[in-house]
Amino acid sequence: MKISRASAVLLAERVEPSRDWFMKVGFTVFVDIPEDDHLGFVLLEKDGVQVMVETRANKREPDALRMRMKDNRNAILFIEVDDLDAVIAKLEGSKVLVPRHKTFYGAEEQSYLEPGGNIVTFAKFDRPA
Repeated sequence: MKISRASAVLLAERVEPSRDWFMKVGFTVFVDIPEDDHLGFVLLEKDGVQVMVETRANKREPDALRMRMKDNRNAILFIEVDDLDAVIAKLEGSKVLVPRHKTFYGAEEQSYLEPGGNIVTFAKFDRPA
């Protein structure tokens, strides 16, 4: 068995603020699906990494899944980058949850609370060339 991709699905009351936030660090919209007067779902992509954001009450989801989604509050997304300074500069003014720090596992990180209420940590590891 081969796993070809795993993608995070972040739940939010509104998709647009989260979409715009991820676009600040270079993600582009691959797919967006309207729902009434707003977006119900967006798939963003950058460098082969995908992030999906959808509303908690997305009408297109099966009832059993939608019932669980409405009670799910937050997710944590960990994104490894090669330039943490560039991420921090592009997200200036965003809500920083944990300021830049060195971790016990050797990464330099900064964590944000993105507009949908999910935690997104950007991390840079020092790797030998």
